[in-house]
Amino acid sequence: MSIRSALLPLIALPLLLTACSTPAQRITKNLAELGVPPRQAQCMGERLGQRLSVGQLLRLQELSGIRAERLQRMSIRDIAAKLSDEKDPGLVLEIIRAGVGCAF
Repeated sequence: MSIRSALLPLIALPLLLTACSTPAQRITKNLAELGVPPRQAQCMGERLGQRLSVGQLLRLQELSGIRAERLQRMSIRDIAAKLSDEKDPGLVLEIIRAGVGCAF
């Protein structure tokens, strides 16, 4: 048995676990990392995971890059402004709708 074949299961396991997470779980994690309070992030993640198209979910993945740019907390308004796109205003609308709906 080579070292490569022995390490393959150790390398593949985290990839498989990541692949098993739902869009809602990934959105929740990213929002929480951006500073959205945990309960609000979870609520928003569930709503956005159900309402967004595949293209919108891919655009939302850019939140990881936003976090690298700014180490401070971001408000829902900051997140929406960063993802604002004339080609898809529905994405920002859904983020704001989920943010307001989950704020209480």
